[in-house]
Amino acid sequence: MLTNKKSKKNFMKAIILAGGSGKRLWPISNKSFPKQFLKFLDHESLFQKTLLRFKNFQFVDEIIVVINKSFKKMVKEQISEINYQKKIKILIEPDQKSTAGAILFTIKSLKDSGSIDENTKLLFLPSDHLIFPKDKFLTYIENLNKLRLDDIIIFGIRPHKIETGFGYIKIGKKRADNLDEVNSFIEKPSFEKAKEFFLSEKYLWNAGIFLFTEKNFEREIKNHSPDLYKYYEMSFEKLLKNFFSMPKISIDYALIEKTKNILVQPLDVSFSDVGSWESIYDIMQKDENKNVLRGNVFTSDTKNSLIFAKKRLISTMGLENIILVETKDAIFLAKRGKSQKVKQIIQKMLLQQESKKKL
Repeated sequence: MLTNKKSKKNFMKAIILAGGSGKRLWPISNKSFPKQFLKFLDHESLFQKTLLRFKNFQFVDEIIVVINKSFKKMVKEQISEINYQKKIKILIEPDQKSTAGAILFTIKSLKDSGSIDENTKLLFLPSDHLIFPKDKFLTYIENLNKLRLDDIIIFGIRPHKIETGFGYIKIGKKRADNLDEVNSFIEKPSFEKAKEFFLSEKYLWNAGIFLFTEKNFEREIKNHSPDLYKYYEMSFEKLLKNFFSMPKISIDYALIEKTKNILVQPLDVSFSDVGSWESIYDIMQKDENKNVLRGNVFTSDTKNSLIFAKKRLISTMGLENIILVETKDAIFLAKRGKSQKVKQIIQKMLLQQESKKKL
């Protein structure tokens, strides 16, 4: 249920989840230096761009950054680099328990410190997305801030291409203030299904952005995730001691896909989750041969390709539609359209390393 009555607190908290492990853009992104902190697009990292999105937004009075402890120094350095004036609080997760654990930990921490009450609006965002134009995106947030929320709000992007790398939201009836009911959630589809979704007006990309209050969150996990709720009931001190035993599960599976008290805000903006080398290719400027080239790269008769050189000279001839990424430690080569499966290679390497350790 939504009303136009303004809430007593006219400010929200923007919570940036920045604890990701960075596997999808291997080898330049890795566990110790994941993609949200890389500056491969320009002089700002994706994390810095996410912070700067709210720099002059008056309805967010505080930014909370949620990370694991190995990123603390990096986060402080990147905040310092952009001379960020808005108040920032850094929270360090006791352990990595996916997005459900990160969100539960954040809300408990803010509640324990008295930073929020049960009706404070909490906007949760990934740290590694590109959204343009930012002013249009912030207008959506401003409009939602005027409402008293009794439902969880998720955000969906109107598809601008056929995309198999995103989850989708099927929308239902139109509600007040340009919000839609949620009919169902669809996992990453086949190309044929993605084409069907693209041609329909009933499907949105799931942006992984959530808006709700502490009151909403407590009610919904109590009803739908008893395994998590027992941790939420604990005192904050007890939660910290028992955090390692918490189930590792995404907020989507734990709550978002279960609750009926949910609405979706369609966003008519340009969006990328920068979640694959294909998405990097799509958003970067290309030369006359439709190539994206970075570093010491020389090409001949090479087209429609992305080639990143970090340390060595890379030369190619007679190639099309490839992804080639070189670092001091590794070389990754794939046909464009296949690089989203890089996690499979990483998993095989990890298994091989484990096998060698046992010998």
